[in-house]
Amino acid sequence: MPFRSLALLVLVLAVVSQSRIATAQPKPAVPKLPPQFPTLTSPTHLGVKTGAATELTLTGTNLADASDVLVTIPNAKATITKGSAKPTSVALSIQVPAEATVGLYQIRVITPHGISNARNLCVDDLPAIVKKAGNSKKESPMQVPVPCVVTGEIAVETSDFYRITVPAGQRLTIEALARRLGSPLDPVIVLHDAKSGREMPALYADDTPGLQSDARITYTFPQAMDILVEIRDTTYKGGGEHAYRLRIGDFPSATTAFPLAIESGKTAPIGFAGPFLDGVAPKSVKAEGRVQLVAPQRSGGPQGWGVPALVSSQHPELSEAEPNNERAQANKIPVPGGVSGRFEQKGDLDTFAFPGKKGQKLELIARTYDINSPAEVLLKVVDAKGAEVAKSNPTQPTARAEFTPAADGEFFVQAEHLNYGHGPNEIYHLTIKPAAPDFEVELGNERIDLSAGGQDQIAVVGRAKLNGFNLPVELTVVSDALEGKLTIPAAANPQPAAPLLMSVKLKPGAKPGLIPFTVLATAKIDGKDVSRTAHFENLVKAGFAGLPNVPLETTTQLHAMNSASPLYIVTATLEKAASDKGTTVKGKFQVKRSAGFAEEIAVAMQGLPANVTAKVKPIPKDKNEIEFEIVAAANAAPGAINATVRASAKSAGRDFAYEFPIPALTITEPKKPEPKKSEPKKPEPKKK
Repeated sequence: MPFRSLALLVLVLAVVSQSRIATAQPKPAVPKLPPQFPTLTSPTHLGVKTGAATELTLTGTNLADASDVLVTIPNAKATITKGSAKPTSVALSIQVPAEATVGLYQIRVITPHGISNARNLCVDDLPAIVKKAGNSKKESPMQVPVPCVVTGEIAVETSDFYRITVPAGQRLTIEALARRLGSPLDPVIVLHDAKSGREMPALYADDTPGLQSDARITYTFPQAMDILVEIRDTTYKGGGEHAYRLRIGDFPSATTAFPLAIESGKTAPIGFAGPFLDGVAPKSVKAEGRVQLVAPQRSGGPQGWGVPALVSSQHPELSEAEPNNERAQANKIPVPGGVSGRFEQKGDLDTFAFPGKKGQKLELIARTYDINSPAEVLLKVVDAKGAEVAKSNPTQPTARAEFTPAADGEFFVQAEHLNYGHGPNEIYHLTIKPAAPDFEVELGNERIDLSAGGQDQIAVVGRAKLNGFNLPVELTVVSDALEGKLTIPAAANPQPAAPLLMSVKLKPGAKPGLIPFTVLATAKIDGKDVSRTAHFENLVKAGFAGLPNVPLETTTQLHAMNSASPLYIVTATLEKAASDKGTTVKGKFQVKRSAGFAEEIAVAMQGLPANVTAKVKPIPKDKNEIEFEIVAAANAAPGAINATVRASAKSAGRDFAYEFPIPALTITEPKKPEPKKSEPKKPEPKKK
């Protein structure tokens, strides 16, 4: 790793990225997930094969009544094996199309009571081999064919050894997928001569550039021989979820897509950046969603691991054309516009020309780290006479330059490698656009339950303000079956101890079942509506063992569950909608129970403000009504109270809980008694 990258490691942990909300904040309290929802704990290396039906067993909790499976592989069909569902496991078959792109996808299980968390599901076109016990020593390696993909887990302070036979002149790529799958394993690959047991010089990989700590070796063997492939953790950790997929074969090894972005709604050829990509043709990709997964492939051969191509906003996306080292050779870029560039040769400089308007502030950003490129970029902006007008800060993790032209004219930006690096991996994406205020919104949960009461809440836990943005943001639920709105005030940033909560409700006539939705954040900037899709990136990062760059397509899709037959429904009524400080409001809980359920229901009121308390008791067995009280102390703050109730119970050994809102209650100041009017004095009797 370059010296500057090491120096920046601490800095990156300490600053807020220009394009991402800080992740070092304490986690705020968010609505609890219902205990009846299923969960998945299946290994991160779980995989299926292209053009085949793969039998899998998923593990977790609350899976006994699994009814359906949701997979994000386009045109794949998943079927639960009849009678296989148990509380902690469920068997299924997944049929994957032959044309499916090799890469990372997601899988969830649906039950009548909820939807599970997402677990990773890998699509591969290599024959799958499961690791067998006893291969932790060189003397007892596991023989595997070529090509193949081996799935396994590493134990603490051990290595796994695999033996392969290689003919003379054979080129092989040996790639460990672990961190990119959400495994905590930081893999190292070492090749040994099977005959002598000695390590082969230079055939060692750890933290291969662009692979987020994963490892990859590509090598052409000059002579026929048997090889031992060793895989282990870089610090000999193991156990738990330290899982991996070890791909072995002659497949292309791309680091990123190239070009890196496609203009939204358009179709463009996407190639690849990385070593050993000879014979790999670009693929035609239509820009849909936020990213498109593309995988390199030679004619008739296996696919390399898929990489994402970004979908830009509505501005042109170009690719750098060499030569462009001098201003006279500069590639022209519109404003706004984007370009994918690469430092291919030693000493390579990339020059781009763009128009500037007097008084219009511009920002130039070169992305590398967050697109898994090892390149480190320095940007210099000059005018038509060559005078420098702006420059990026070389100590910052993202190369960014801003300036305001003093007059209309043509300007030039020159991109160079800070460490003088070059090669097929050293790529970047440069964007030039007006420096307008901008924002993004982060959510604290991605699954909600609307089964009892038809309402739940989403926590808003973060908001980034960019380029001086400080305006209200309107959040809106995007769904045909749901509705919900929340306005984040101009000065408000959700705080760790008190996130903002957005209520989500079922629309009239909404059908039972799973409801996917997103949350759109909209604000007025320069008189125009600007919209951004709210995300829950930190939740996904937690599921990927803290991986810095998680798949963007996994961070915006939320799910709501509307069960057709909840175990019970609790509602509340209040005797009045307003109450003075220092007084008590009485109310009643009413229960509608499903057939056969007669257990006690515990109730707890949530979201009450300071100095407002609730007196609640459990709803006894076989009872369907109970009174409660809300007490506002004399020092309670006036204002509306929108509290929720969590109603919990057990049935057949399982925990259930539903949340619902109580009717709105407003705490008011008591009216001061009007002063008594003094009676007029009676006139004194006249003296005679």
